[in-house]
Amino acid sequence: MPQVEPRVLDALTHAATEATTQEALARMFAAAEIGTSHAQQQNALLVALCLRPSGTGKRQDFATRLPGDLVRLSDATGSQLEIWSAYAEAASHPFVRGHLHHLLLAAGHGSRSEHIRGATTGYLESTPILLRAPDRFRGLRGAAECLRRAGDLARTFNQTDLRQRVTDDTVALAEHILAADEDEPQIMAGLLEALQVQRHNVQDLAERAAHRYASDVHTHVDFLRVLQKEGPDSRRTEIGTAIVSALLAAADAETGFRRHSLLTQAATEARDRGLSQLRIRAEMALQQTDEDSLGWTRIGRPIALPQGLFNWARAHIDAATSLRDALWRTAVDDHPAMREQVDDARTREGLGRIPRTRINTAGPVQVAPPVAAADDHIVELQVRAIDILGHLTAEQLDLIHERFSPSEAELVTALAHETVLPEPRARTLAYAFRYFWLGELDAAACIALPQVEQILRQLLRSRVPMVSVAKGQTPGAPDQLGGLIRSMPAAGYPRDWSRALELLLVDPDRGLNLRNEVCHGLIDTLPKHRVALILQAALYLLSHAHGHRTPIPPVP
Repeated sequence: MPQVEPRVLDALTHAATEATTQEALARMFAAAEIGTSHAQQQNALLVALCLRPSGTGKRQDFATRLPGDLVRLSDATGSQLEIWSAYAEAASHPFVRGHLHHLLLAAGHGSRSEHIRGATTGYLESTPILLRAPDRFRGLRGAAECLRRAGDLARTFNQTDLRQRVTDDTVALAEHILAADEDEPQIMAGLLEALQVQRHNVQDLAERAAHRYASDVHTHVDFLRVLQKEGPDSRRTEIGTAIVSALLAAADAETGFRRHSLLTQAATEARDRGLSQLRIRAEMALQQTDEDSLGWTRIGRPIALPQGLFNWARAHIDAATSLRDALWRTAVDDHPAMREQVDDARTREGLGRIPRTRINTAGPVQVAPPVAAADDHIVELQVRAIDILGHLTAEQLDLIHERFSPSEAELVTALAHETVLPEPRARTLAYAFRYFWLGELDAAACIALPQVEQILRQLLRSRVPMVSVAKGQTPGAPDQLGGLIRSMPAAGYPRDWSRALELLLVDPDRGLNLRNEVCHGLIDTLPKHRVALILQAALYLLSHAHGHRTPIPPVP
C-alpha cells in the first residue's frame, strides 16, 4: 500500500472542510499546490472525487465526464485503488472517508464489510457538518444526498443498526426543514421518498408538508398524493377531494393556458378518483374556455413559394384541352407530398425540437401527442408538403375558373359519372366548386367532404369488402372514411395517395384531420388552400372513375 503524503492529506482535508458540494470539493483539491512529486496521488484522488454514483443496490456504478472522455469506476487502475484505500483509512473528514470506502466497495477491492460500514458511517457523520455550512441550501441538499447514499447502503447490505440510524437522521432533517422559515419543498420531497424506500410511515410528515406548502398548488398536491398513498383507505376519498379542490381553486385564480392546464389536471384527477361531481365542475369550466382566452401568441409568417412553382402549376392547366381535362390535371397520379423526404437533422433544431401539445378547441381539451414513432419527422415533412401543395392547387382552380368560367351545367357534365357520381350528386359537388370561386369557403368544404367519402365508397364497392358482419351483440356496420382510405392500396390505388388522403382528412394525431375538424365544427373557416385540397381529393378519385390517368409533368 502506498504511503500517505501529509501535504496531500492536508489539502484533501482542507478542501473537504471548505466545500459544501462534491463538485466544489473536487475543484478546490485540483487547485491545491501540492507539488509535482505528489502528482500521482493527487490525480488518483481527483478522479475519485469526480466519480458520482449512478443506480442503487449491489449493481451501483460510478462515472464522471472528464475533459475528452467518460471515465467509469471500472477504468480505475490497481495503483489508483491502492491510493484510495490508503487515504480511506487516513482521512479525518467523514465525507472523504465515506466516499472512498464506497468506491472501493463498488470496485470489489479490499474488505467488503469494512467498506460497507466505513461508507455508511462516513455519509452519516457528514450530515451535521453539512447542516452547519454557510450556504444553507447547498448544505441541506448535500446532507439529504448523504442520507440517501447511506440509506441505500444500509438497506442493500442489511445493516440493521445503521438503517435505523439513517431513518432517525432523515426524520430529524425533515423536521428541521418543516420548522425552518425558508421553504425547501424539493428537498423535503426527496426526504419523504427516501423514508418510503426505508419503509417508514411518512403520513404525519406528508400531512404537515402539504399544509406548509399549500401556497404552491403543485407542491401541495404532490404531498397530498404521498399522504394518500400512506394514509388509511378510509381517507382516500377525503384526500382525493382535497387534491381536486386545490387544483380547481388554483385554476379560479389563474387565466390563460395556466388556468386551462390546471382545469385539465383537475378533471383528470377527479375522473381517476371517481369524484363525479368535481369532474363535472372541472369539465364545465373547461367548456367555457375558448382558444382566444388561452393567451397564446401565434408566431408564423406567410408561405412564400418560388414563383417558378406557380408558373409550372399554371402552365399545366394552360395545356388542358377541355374543362374536364383541366380539372383532372389538378391531381397527378404520383402524390408530390409523398415522395421520399430527406431527414435533414438541421430542420429539427431550435423551436422545432420543443415537444408540442395540441388543443382540441371543442373543449378545449388538452390532447397529448401520440407515442413517438420512428417516422415522426418524415410524416411532419409530408404534412408540410401537403399544405404547400394546397397553395398550388388553389392557384390552378382559380385559373380554371378564369379560363373556362364554367356554368353549373358545364361543371355537372364534367364531373358526373353514371355509377360513382350520378348527376344529382354531381350537381351537389358542382355547388362546392362554385362556392369556392365565390369565396364561400365554409360552404365549399362542408359540401365537398361528404362527396369525397361517397365517391370513394362507390369506387371501392366492387373491389374490397367495406362492411363488417354482425358479431355476437355487435351489429355489422359499413367502414367510415378512415377505413375506406386505408383500403385503397388493396383495391389497386397508389399507396402514396392513400397515405396523403389519410393525413389530409382523418389522421387526428399527426395529420391535418380536415374531415373531422370541419364536420364536427372544431375549427373556424378553413384557409383557401386547404379547401382546395379537399376539392383536389374529389377530382383525383373522379379521374380514376373516368379511367383518366394524368401524366406526371416535370416539376421545376
